[in-house]
Amino acid sequence: MAFNLSTFQGALASGGARPSLFDLTVTSAPDGVSTSLFDNMKYFCRVSALPPLTVTPIERQYFGRTVKIPGDMTFGDLSTTIIQTEGGNERAALETWMQEINHTGNNVMNANHVTSNGFSGEVQLKQYGKEGSDNLLHTIKFIDCWPSAIAEIALSYDTASDIEEFDVTWTYNYYTFA
Repeated sequence: MAFNLSTFQGALASGGARPSLFDLTVTSAPDGVSTSLFDNMKYFCRVSALPPLTVTPIERQYFGRTVKIPGDMTFGDLSTTIIQTEGGNERAALETWMQEINHTGNNVMNANHVTSNGFSGEVQLKQYGKEGSDNLLHTIKFIDCWPSAIAEIALSYDTASDIEEFDVTWTYNYYTFA
């Protein structure tokens, strides 16, 4: 088989998907958290990644051999990096969400704001083609999602020309891919 660059380029329609064409939105949150504070999240979520998906094998011995049987499916955490605005609405909303789950002062959850999903919500990650927002390639919905970790914001006199940002780790039960 001869190497043919044109065949390779033809198989990679439109030159391949671009990792920078995405947006992330919080589409629902617990009752105590205003989703309007997340309205600009799609502009400030600078980094995200499609989390890993693993089917853990169940190993059994049979006649001296190890047989692997598909077992449980596990979903890796969703990791994002958020640009901090001067108003800090997104971080404040995430911290409020975590306070609803387990208050920092009294170590209890806010039972008044429990929804049918408990303290979880839904996050959507959309990928677009190079033609722009009219060319939606995929929508990934993270179901029963909640922020499990909010990282620090580094402050330093040495970074006068940077913009503050922080990482958020999202935990969820499963995702749908369309």
